[in-house]
This record gives sequence, structure tokens and C-alpha cells, in this order.
Amino acid sequence: MNKSFNDKMMLLIGVPIVLSWVAFACLVIYSGLQDDKVINDIDGYATLLAIIGGPALLIVTSMLELWKSEQQGEINLHPDLVMQNQNIANLRAEHDRLMALKELEHRNLMDAEERRVNLGIMTSPVEEILEDE
Repeated sequence: MNKSFNDKMMLLIGVPIVLSWVAFACLVIYSGLQDDKVINDIDGYATLLAIIGGPALLIVTSMLELWKSEQQGEINLHPDLVMQNQNIANLRAEHDRLMALKELEHRNLMDAEERRVNLGIMTSPVEEILEDE
């Protein structure tokens, strides 16, 4: 499947930002459980998380909105594609039916002419060519 610009942007920018913020938050929590120094200065770590998380949140929110609108456009296009594929299938089925009908008519005509030739009502085209030579 071809990835759009928005898909690539989400992979290159959005995912690393979110993962780094989550990793840093986990590091702060882990450090807080291991060392009393973090708990004593938790306001500083919370401020640092907010400084990193604020812009990251704005960027990711904007990118997610853009990505969701693109995905919604693809979802809205899907019924049209299904309808077009259904029309193509119907036209192919109609074409196949008409071709089978024409083949049956041709076979019946050839059988009828063969019976006429066998009964002597009509001469064979091959015999006519041979008689002309």
C-alpha cells in the first residue's frame, strides 16, 4: 500500500515524539520510585514533562487531525470504488451472457446448414468452390 505524506509524517515525527515523551515520563516515575531526590523535586520534573509535553501535544494533535481527515477521505471514497467494481462485474457478466448467446445462435445456424447440406437441400460451400474450378 502506498503511504501518503501524512502517513510518513506521522511515522517520522508523531511516533518518536509520543514515544520519547512516554519514555521520559516512565523514567521520571521509575526514578521517583528509586530515589527520594526525584520525589523531593517532583515539581521540577513535572514542569520539565509539561515543557516537553505541551508542544508535543499541539504538534501531535494537529498531525492527528490532518491524518484523520485524510483517512476519512479514503473511507468516503470506498463506497464509490465498490460501486464502480460492481458495475464492472455486472457489465462483464452481461458481456459474457451475450457472447454465450451469440455462440449458441451461431452453433445452431451451423447445425441447421449442415443438416440442409446432408439432406441435399443446399450444397456445401466447399463443393461450390470445387465446382467453380
